[in-house]
Amino acid sequence: MGTLKRVLSGVVFVPILVLISRYGGGWFLALVDMILIVGLWEFYRLMEAKGLNPSKKVGVAATLVLSTLAYWYGPGQMGHWLALFLTSSVVVITIRELMREQPAFPAYDIATTAFGVIYVGWMLVHLVLLRELPRELGLPYSAGSAFLLYAFLMVWACDTGAYFVGLTFGRHRLLERVSPKKSVEGAIGGFASAVLAALWGRAWFVRDEFGLPYLAVGEAVVLGVLVGTLGQLGDLVESLLKRDARIKDSSDTIPGHGGILDRFDSLMFGAPVTYYFLRLVVFR
Repeated sequence: MGTLKRVLSGVVFVPILVLISRYGGGWFLALVDMILIVGLWEFYRLMEAKGLNPSKKVGVAATLVLSTLAYWYGPGQMGHWLALFLTSSVVVITIRELMREQPAFPAYDIATTAFGVIYVGWMLVHLVLLRELPRELGLPYSAGSAFLLYAFLMVWACDTGAYFVGLTFGRHRLLERVSPKKSVEGAIGGFASAVLAALWGRAWFVRDEFGLPYLAVGEAVVLGVLVGTLGQLGDLVESLLKRDARIKDSSDTIPGHGGILDRFDSLMFGAPVTYYFLRLVVFR
């Protein structure tokens, strides 16, 4: 039943993602905002399970402002706005804590609220930056959809490869105190799968209007290595947070997959590295 739910959820979610990513613009921003809201709420729920009291509404509001800035300005033009955002966020979060009556752990609450905005908000806002990257580079706008799906493909291949290789050949524990079921063999399988997906995606759809790949073969291999490494790191980080909070899944938002954090944990690290590799290496 669990596997069936996972498959059905994928059948529903993947076409929606592909369709909305093709259109981009405000529709895609709205989709990412929904992911951000639920994901950040799940993160704060984990922190509450530890006895902390983050300012959930302030954190969500700050994250939505951040995603809007990323959409309207992109990283190339949002420098001063980002500085203003960070400064304002610190002020608002601390004022909110001052207004609480007898907070138990004010320093921890402030830190937890801010970290949620960075860990969930800023990392996943790179989905918007990836989709809007062509505007910054002067490429056809449709290329943003290819870049975005490229990141999803590599992360999905990494997760899938790690799962099945680990299930079949897993013998040596990777980091047992954090995630007892993950194995070294599974990590190698995920790593290799990400590289293969990077090469396949490069040849299949990450191409310009003349049908030429945007990435050289070597660049695709390096990107696959980075995503295969950092994507699994993102998975381990979320496992660490859940284990610390003594919670199995961040929520049951996605049937068969758990919560948004459970589904997007690898992408939190995979999307940023894809964006910065494209921006600073491929299109430097």
